[in-house]
Amino acid sequence: MQALNHLRTLLRHPMLFRRYKPIILMSHMRANTSLLGHLLGSNAEIEGYYELHIGYYSWRSLIRQKLLHFARHPSKRAARFIFDKVLHDDHYVDLNLFKQGKVMFALRPPEKTIPSIVSLYRSVEPDHPYTDTGNAARYYTERVQSLARIAQSSPVDFLYLDADTLREDTSPTLTALSQFLGLKQPLHEHYEQQPLTGAEKAGDSSESIGSGKVERVTRNYADIQVSKEVMAQARERFEEARSQIIRSPRCIRTVTLHADS
Repeated sequence: MQALNHLRTLLRHPMLFRRYKPIILMSHMRANTSLLGHLLGSNAEIEGYYELHIGYYSWRSLIRQKLLHFARHPSKRAARFIFDKVLHDDHYVDLNLFKQGKVMFALRPPEKTIPSIVSLYRSVEPDHPYTDTGNAARYYTERVQSLARIAQSSPVDFLYLDADTLREDTSPTLTALSQFLGLKQPLHEHYEQQPLTGAEKAGDSSESIGSGKVERVTRNYADIQVSKEVMAQARERFEEARSQIIRSPRCIRTVTLHADS
């Protein structure tokens, strides 16, 4: 049945045979990745805007990426790139597959990220382990450490992004991303509603993603209390991972909120 569905997708989208340059975002949950995906996916040169929840093991994975995306979305005539993001260690990524594309890493501090993870799961999946602050913190610390290891051994050049620059320093950030990607049409802070915007399992399901523009104000999670010990450990892991990613010999550009950019 899946093979038949893929065949139908090929027949509907002959542009599937076009060779797109892949863009991969290596990050973690609740790091403004849905916002970034929508900003990228609204550009005429880029297909894709949400997480496909697949790994990238070989050239076949890049074909699968196109089949999954175009099964639900029409193609753009001017598109040269196809985007996906990977936010979990469950999905292996061989960065060698992206030598002809673009690679980005993004981190967000734990003080904002961990309560956001807990809040998300409490609203959409109340029985999930990540409704517990300790489990959410464990996911976060393990993921940022994993991202640091991947970055340090990366076989390709990449850009590092402080995730909060998207909301706190929007225009310079979008300019830097446009330059890094080599876009003919620069990114801008307004984006299009997509078929899966706000849908569960396709990224941010909150109302804010439906605004169609970068929102500077973010939610205050004062009702979610994370122990000082847990947060301190998460902060330490974040700072270590961030430093290791930026110091990687393959990190050729940084977009940060600090002077080290």
